[in-house]
Amino acid sequence: MDSIINELYYGNIRPVEQMGELPPEVKAILKRLHESEDKLEESLNEREKVLLHAIQDDRLEAACIIQENRFREAFILGARLMMEMLK
Repeated sequence: MDSIINELYYGNIRPVEQMGELPPEVKAILKRLHESEDKLEESLNEREKVLLHAIQDDRLEAACIIQENRFREAFILGARLMMEMLK
């Protein structure tokens, strides 16, 4: 069996895909958010819709960067814990 580092390198382990299902309360919040965005968009003119979509795109991009950084920080912390355990 390959090492976990090789598995990560070759893309055989994808932590984002293995996160599991969202908790029901998060699903409910996301559903409400989506419904509110749809209602807001229906009330906007075309110029305002373009602005709303730009805001949504920027928010998504920022969230992805934040999530990636948190994953990296958690991975580093886990590695540091393992190193300390092996002392």
